[in-house]
Amino acid sequence: MTALLQQPRSVIELLVASFKLYTDSFTKLIGYSLIVFALNRLIAVFVIDAMPAVDKTLDPDEQMTAMLQMLPSMFGIMFIAILVSCVFYSAMIYRIDNVANARDDNFVEVLLSAVKKFPTIIVAGILYSIAITIGTLLLVIPGIILTISLSFCGYFILLEEMGGYESLMASHRLVWGDWWRTNVVFFIPTFILVIIFFIIGFFSGIFNPTADPSSTFDIGSDLLGAIITPYFYAIGYLQYHDLKLRKKM
Repeated sequence: MTALLQQPRSVIELLVASFKLYTDSFTKLIGYSLIVFALNRLIAVFVIDAMPAVDKTLDPDEQMTAMLQMLPSMFGIMFIAILVSCVFYSAMIYRIDNVANARDDNFVEVLLSAVKKFPTIIVAGILYSIAITIGTLLLVIPGIILTISLSFCGYFILLEEMGGYESLMASHRLVWGDWWRTNVVFFIPTFILVIIFFIIGFFSGIFNPTADPSSTFDIGSDLLGAIITPYFYAIGYLQYHDLKLRKKM
């Protein structure tokens, strides 16, 4: 049974539907999300334990030189993390679309489909970053607007076979005129999640004030983030579909 309707929904209806889609697709998505979580933890361990700390007794110039020497390794690590994250998060969108349309799929086949789209996703990501940076440097507000209005480019790339630049323009047209509504749709669950993290952090500090943050709260929050992340792709998918209905695209 499809999770998609043929008429737009209210914000509350969309939030309820997104939670159902999240639970229906959870078992198909959590594997991807946990792999990204494990990779991020490995990178954190490598950066903390394997990368040498800058000697604070050195002169400022010598400290800067030491930091510059570590940059190639840091950029390499960041590239690997971005590559893996893009592929696995793209696979999530494919699987959410398959669940919403009651289609069978395969973990590996979906992942390979995401790999094929990786170059286009990277191009769109670079253009997205440039647009956000320029908008933020101008007056901040344009950057905030573009952050939301360009955020559906990945759905256009993966589900409608668009190119990087074309997908960004399509996303902007899709959101324009419904920016505030789209912002509210994402803000509500984000606000709830922030409160949850705050509560967890607060009680972690009370009941275990001497705990090492890197081994307790940080790991717990990252794991919770891995569990929650698929939900935001589900709500993004339904909002994408809802806006297409509104714009008749």
